[in-house]
Amino acid sequence: MPRKAFVLSMVLALLAVAPSASARGPIREENEQGDVVLRGQCGFPVLGHIDGIEIIKTFVDAAGDPFKQIVTFPGNRITITNLRSGVSTTVMGTGSSQLRAHPDGSVSARAMGHGLFFPNPLTGERGLWYLSGQGASTLDENGETIDAVLHGRLVDLCPRLAS
Repeated sequence: MPRKAFVLSMVLALLAVAPSASARGPIREENEQGDVVLRGQCGFPVLGHIDGIEIIKTFVDAAGDPFKQIVTFPGNRITITNLRSGVSTTVMGTGSSQLRAHPDGSVSARAMGHGLFFPNPLTGERGLWYLSGQGASTLDENGETIDAVLHGRLVDLCPRLAS
């Protein structure tokens, strides 16, 4: 259940940032990414800090409804820090993600490159999971995962911060 809720909330949040517009072209936004404290993933709280911007392109139909979104993270670096011990590590956070809404109410999502997921996007297991590669999933109109696949490496970084 946590995986479904996380993926669905990510999809809805990303699609919700698109203001109404005509079908003339994508809506382009650039955002700085703020720090966040992650609790409940490792055995300790973790501070997440991203150096770099995210570029969001949201495509809308003639009615102004979003149907596709592409988010890129050019040159980003992610630093995660154990707030109890001060141990930290920095990893690349470059890549992109794509979301596409389908007429039947389902949504397909794809992440490519390098980035963090919490919890594990395939199993829902707690942790700070670093993806190097590509992951894809499809959710039905109720947010239930229809399928999910991963090509690449998915590594939990919590043990690295615990030392």
